[in-house]
Amino acid sequence: MSDDLTSVQDQMVHDEFIDNLKSLSVSQSSCTYADGIKELHTQLKRSLQNGLSNNKAFAFRIVDNFYRIVPLFDKILSNDDKNDHNNFIQTKNFLETLTKAFDGVCFFEIFTVLKDVSPVQLIFQNYIVLLKETYFTDNNKYDDLVNCLLPIIAYSSVFTPVTEDKIPINLLTYLLTFTKRHWLFQHRETIIKNILGLIKAFSKNPLLVPMIIRNEWPHACVQWLVNNDTKNNLRPSYIIDYLICLIIQKLARHTIGVQILNQLNCLKRLDEYKEVMKNYHTEIQYNCLYVIQSMIYALLMEEDEIKQISLSNDNRTCHVINELVLYTIKASHADYFFYECFHVSEMLSVLSKLFVNDNILLKIVNENNQLFDCLCQLMIHFVNIIHDTNRVHQPTNDETLLSLTNLFWSISFHQCYHEKFQTNSILMNILSNLATSSSLYTCIKIKLIPRDMCSLKKAAEGILWNLKPSLPSISSQISNEKIEQQPLAMISYSHSDTIFCRELVEHLSAYVPTWVDYKQTQGTVAHSDDVWEEIAHAMEMATVIVLLVSKDYYNSKSCRQELSYASDTLKKRIIPVYVPNQQYRASGWLGIRIAGQKYIHFGRKSFTDAIKELSSTILSDQKSLVVSSTQPVTYSSSEPIQKTMTNEENKLLLTLQNWTKKDIQKWFDDNHIHNDLITLYIEQFHTGTSLIVYARHVKLFYRHEYIRIFKNYSKIFHGKELNTLDFITFVDALYRLRTEYDPNSTIEDSYEKSNEQQLSCSVKTSEEATAQL
Repeated sequence: MSDDLTSVQDQMVHDEFIDNLKSLSVSQSSCTYADGIKELHTQLKRSLQNGLSNNKAFAFRIVDNFYRIVPLFDKILSNDDKNDHNNFIQTKNFLETLTKAFDGVCFFEIFTVLKDVSPVQLIFQNYIVLLKETYFTDNNKYDDLVNCLLPIIAYSSVFTPVTEDKIPINLLTYLLTFTKRHWLFQHRETIIKNILGLIKAFSKNPLLVPMIIRNEWPHACVQWLVNNDTKNNLRPSYIIDYLICLIIQKLARHTIGVQILNQLNCLKRLDEYKEVMKNYHTEIQYNCLYVIQSMIYALLMEEDEIKQISLSNDNRTCHVINELVLYTIKASHADYFFYECFHVSEMLSVLSKLFVNDNILLKIVNENNQLFDCLCQLMIHFVNIIHDTNRVHQPTNDETLLSLTNLFWSISFHQCYHEKFQTNSILMNILSNLATSSSLYTCIKIKLIPRDMCSLKKAAEGILWNLKPSLPSISSQISNEKIEQQPLAMISYSHSDTIFCRELVEHLSAYVPTWVDYKQTQGTVAHSDDVWEEIAHAMEMATVIVLLVSKDYYNSKSCRQELSYASDTLKKRIIPVYVPNQQYRASGWLGIRIAGQKYIHFGRKSFTDAIKELSSTILSDQKSLVVSSTQPVTYSSSEPIQKTMTNEENKLLLTLQNWTKKDIQKWFDDNHIHNDLITLYIEQFHTGTSLIVYARHVKLFYRHEYIRIFKNYSKIFHGKELNTLDFITFVDALYRLRTEYDPNSTIEDSYEKSNEQQLSCSVKTSEEATAQL
């Protein structure tokens, strides 16, 4: 009863404070204002007895109303009339108390309590316009006011789709000018800290990075790494150094940020800064700063450059990679997923970039047995908390889930890890939900992601596509009569090369029918989540795939997926076209797939001549295809002999694709499958073709699948043992279904068997190459 009474009394105090805050008016006389602000200050101190962190609702009410009286405070603080000096003092006292209260509050926790982010977005709009250049002077009379405004703007910006037009034109300019003058002065540390905090928040937003660069914030941050007052032995505090490094690290997550930081010799400055840190900071502080440095180092270097340095046993590079993995594993087991001051999302975003390089990926995953399982556990956790609408640190959690999905996508390109995916049923269910659900994850609005990451849905679809068996393509068995009616050239390209792609398509279409995604989607963004099936279908129909080779293509997992499907699954003819004005030469996975192919370099001849050469190459390939299709075909022992499907067989497969759950249930019943197995499996299949795919999987991994099902059966049915004959009956029904509906099943099985030894050797060779790293 006493606690309830105290709670009611606290609520009354809070309500009275907010009411008086709203009623404070410019129209009051000088004497009345002095009494009003003094009383308001007394109420504020009474309201803060338990701290704002323990009363997030009250903290939000202050933020939601404080902007109303900022113009009044501005007027009081700007008034030089000595007669109003008392008002000036009382206002400064009030703002000083409020600043200290704000300094100990995590605004993330305040804002994420809300189920709707629109009030937070309104807060950003109300506060960003209140900052004035006149507040940032050598005189500190405005410091407390600014120290109230800046944290609110910084944290609310994370929840707001901020673009350059929403930022005052000269804001970043005068903030930088002020910071350069005062960053070494201890008595201005709080305002410098809040300015850097705002720039750090802006630096995560890809839309604001160009503006940050134009205003030369990267230049200043890199210079601050090594600048200090040697005469007076002055260096800013740890928190200032920490924020400077974080700004650089956030900028290094963006392509243009990497370019400007490398131009500024940031890596060299970091090496010099290492010695500075040792002299001015404690060992714990030094370790935190060193980890940020390691992240910057990994983000600024090209994947191939890191690979080469790793091959030469560069100790620093190897140490950086090992530290990132260690911190990831440690953070995954720590409270709130923080380790040494860093959230796990920070390490995952760096690893996601490094994993574009196959050699680095194989080295990291093979040398750290815990990493894959660690990533799985993180995936399970962060997917589960998506449903919690009141979760704290929502943007960070969403970014973590995004990084994890992109990491798994990179891993899924390597067949040697497919079994790890397929034996983890929980992970596979998560990926299936991410790829197919239209509403489950629509609440995730990730606006602050690096450019080299793809959406959850696209990454999950990519993983599942990589994991499914390479079945023969129906549409690749096109009759000769239809070849001439189909698009001959399909363009595969990176969205970064869109300008060149459009020019190429415009001219190439005059000679050759051409398929490109943006023409099929009425101007929507190329390579969006919804066009992959159309792209795959176009590849199946096309005679040749024209590949626009560039560094951005190599870095894109979406492009890698396209080319893998075209070259590995469909065995399509690839014509590499080098995009002009670049020095990149295909390497890694891209180099392997286009090795030996005739390429056309648009930067080494006139555009017209290059187009004519390209069209001539495509058309000559088309003629060869038509002529060769009339001749007897011979197969080497290493190639699968694919049977041409009859119309009846084609209809069978199409019928199977349209099976409903009712049809699947009927199939189980007709084949006398045990009820326990029906319970175990029925929710796993949504189409008849999924039964065929599973039948093929069981054929390849029968022993492993039996053990997995045996364990799951015992777990679900509370220790009951699976009857082997019941499982055999189910498997027999699957095999018969596959034979009936899939005419190429026998050929696939014989081909798979003949390739087992070759695949084993390939994986072994890959592991040996990785060991050499």
